[in-house]
Amino acid sequence: MAQADARDAANLVASMLTAGYDRNAARWARALGQIDGDGAAQFWGLLAVGAPSPVVDINSGRISTYIDEAGPEKGRMLIAALAGLARLSADDAASLAQDNGVALAANSRWARAIGAAAQRGEKATVALLAAVGMQGRNWRRLPPAHLYHVVAALHRVGLDPEARMIAAEAISRT
Repeated sequence: MAQADARDAANLVASMLTAGYDRNAARWARALGQIDGDGAAQFWGLLAVGAPSPVVDINSGRISTYIDEAGPEKGRMLIAALAGLARLSADDAASLAQDNGVALAANSRWARAIGAAAQRGEKATVALLAAVGMQGRNWRRLPPAHLYHVVAALHRVGLDPEARMIAAEAISRT
């Protein structure tokens, strides 16, 4: 692939993920080594949460680099999304969440309800509760904990494309 502007590449991948072209977006992972500068962290983060399977290296050091470059707000959303998608080990998820102020425990009636519906395998109930949990005027008002519970519940009931799309939207729009 030719040298690409990192911001343009991130925007292109975000558009592909939004449109449901997640496999096409995942192919852009090959360009990761050729992309640097402003937007490179976003490019990596979108591939980390949006690809159908892991196509980029996901580890605590890479996540810390993302947080340094993209900022703490996007970083909390990334941690919540990766934890919800089970793309982090339980220990890494707990450690990163604690270090960055992301609550992963089900501390509300809504969080317990969506978790219980996921445990029972109730796809429709999970989808409805996900919509309830994501209500708001914009993505910046969505708490990372809500993103975690939405993504984890969708993932658990087999709605992975939806979980990944919501995760990618969250880190794109915060």
